Amino acid sequence: MAKKISSTEEADMMNSSSEEFNDYDVESEDFDSETDSSTDDPELEDSSCISAETSCSDTDIADKAEASLSETCVLHIEGKVAEDEVRSADAFVGGDAAWGPPQNYSPEIPLFTADPGIKVNTSNFELVDYFYVFVTEAILQDMVCYTNLYAEQYLSSHPLPEYAQAQEWHPTNIHEIKRFLALTIAMGLHTGNTLASYWDTTTVISIPLFSAIMPMNRYQVLLRFLHFNDNATATPPNEPGHDQLHKLRPLIESLCKRFAEVYTPSQNLCVDESHMFFKGLRFQQNSPRKRSCNGIKFYKLCESKTGYTSNFMIYEGADSSLDPPGCPLDFTVGDKIVWELLIPLLGRGYHIYVDNFYTSIPLFRALHSLDTPACGIVSHMRKGLPKTLLNKSLRPGETYGLRSSELLAIKHCDTKTEYMLTTIHDESVIVEQRAGNRPPKSKPLCSKEYNKHIGGVNKTEQIQEYDATRKTKSWYKKAAFYMIQVALYNSYVVYKAAVPGLKLSFYKYQLQLLPALLFGDVEEVPDVPDNDNVARMVGKHFIDNIPPTLNKKYAQRACKVCRKKGVRRDVRYYCPKCPSKPALCFQPCFELYHTVVHYQNL
Repeated sequence: MAKKISSTEEADMMNSSSEEFNDYDVESEDFDSETDSSTDDPELEDSSCISAETSCSDTDIADKAEASLSETCVLHIEGKVAEDEVRSADAFVGGDAAWGPPQNYSPEIPLFTADPGIKVNTSNFELVDYFYVFVTEAILQDMVCYTNLYAEQYLSSHPLPEYAQAQEWHPTNIHEIKRFLALTIAMGLHTGNTLASYWDTTTVISIPLFSAIMPMNRYQVLLRFLHFNDNATATPPNEPGHDQLHKLRPLIESLCKRFAEVYTPSQNLCVDESHMFFKGLRFQQNSPRKRSCNGIKFYKLCESKTGYTSNFMIYEGADSSLDPPGCPLDFTVGDKIVWELLIPLLGRGYHIYVDNFYTSIPLFRALHSLDTPACGIVSHMRKGLPKTLLNKSLRPGETYGLRSSELLAIKHCDTKTEYMLTTIHDESVIVEQRAGNRPPKSKPLCSKEYNKHIGGVNKTEQIQEYDATRKTKSWYKKAAFYMIQVALYNSYVVYKAAVPGLKLSFYKYQLQLLPALLFGDVEEVPDVPDNDNVARMVGKHFIDNIPPTLNKKYAQRACKVCRKKGVRRDVRYYCPKCPSKPALCFQPCFELYHTVVHYQNL
């Protein structure tokens, strides 16, 4: 059954005061940088509640409690109205009186009603189809359309463009865009010092793939004009309706939609942020403890087990306003972010794990009222936490907890003091055995479960190891490549789910995916102009007799492998699938040519 969230007066007292992104330092361990509306002193943050309690008579308190009981909070989520039960009168608003000993209270865990797993038919899928189920033909067609449109707009306003490649521009198509994306993904698997180094064919570390697929000038001009929306439709800055993310809006909306439609996550989810390195952007974030301390922040809702990104948002600056549908009015920015990400999954029994930036009493009560229990580390500066808990002295290994209806607040002392808030767990403490001769270690069950399930976003950080984004002044291009790599990782998760028992690393998955992205069907392989460097290593190749000529019924040509070794040997066999249709000895040259990169050195 849905539980009623707090009344407006109670929520105001328990609500965190920060309403701006930059008022709460997400990365600070001691949270000294958090700004409170009244004071930074945790011992004084409940002073308003205490003074109100001492200045009012018993009659006033009873009147306020009765008034709060008469209020009904109704949440509208896509037409659904969730009405809560009224809290008991003896747990009046504010102060420590609403908190008491847990007394082995068993939380009411709602039934998980979602049906997790793949929601598209993958019975006849090739490996590349798992990627295209996210980066759809419609997304690729938009890239083609907006790239051609921007190039046309640019060239019409710049008759003599400053970029030499722009003078040779011709419209792109969906097949070329696929190869452009494939080359970009390949750059994440092999790190080059410069863009030109990928097209180097003169050194011992040359990579034949790039020059075989596309000239460097063509790749550069595609990158120069790459667009995902029409600039002409953008609202100018400082005007109502201006969208910071206009350049990426169609891509963001399309990917979020596909992430939700293709795969339903399992019960345990986590909300956290990822950073993509970039400098010089007005709405960038500076988080010194993150891997990319300066950059664009992505808020993600991920499946804890696999790291599948079910939904995401991009930080748009401290002056941005969030107004998700059905969101309680007293929510802080962190609360609104979680609410926005969770809207499609509310009321289905999901368990949510969040870090200290998002954990708050109003958020957890509102989520619980919609059958969505939550757990997270909480800052000791958060309003609404009981002073009894904050002032309790603990020795290492000790745990102390207080409960207020569905909320359980835990204080645990280990190497440092940790505070947790949960509507999922009870006050149980577990004992963990440690390696060596170290004594066993006790910790709250909620702490163990939190550490187990909060790491879903970290799993998606594998894409940072194969970073395909290039150094550029255009932030939206780098962000777009990052989002496409998130889609790539999601396709990897779905592929593994569709093939049970498959043991395949993300790196090897990309290696197997690239040939199909580059060439598509086997019939497209001959389109690579007179270059066998890549085509001979992928696709299907079959030996055949050299066709007869006018003068020779049994035509012969020199074996390409033997000739590279300085040996002249005429043969009657060749490979019709390779671009140059090379003549090859039946054994062993045909096999060497199609399996060994530097066959001439054997």
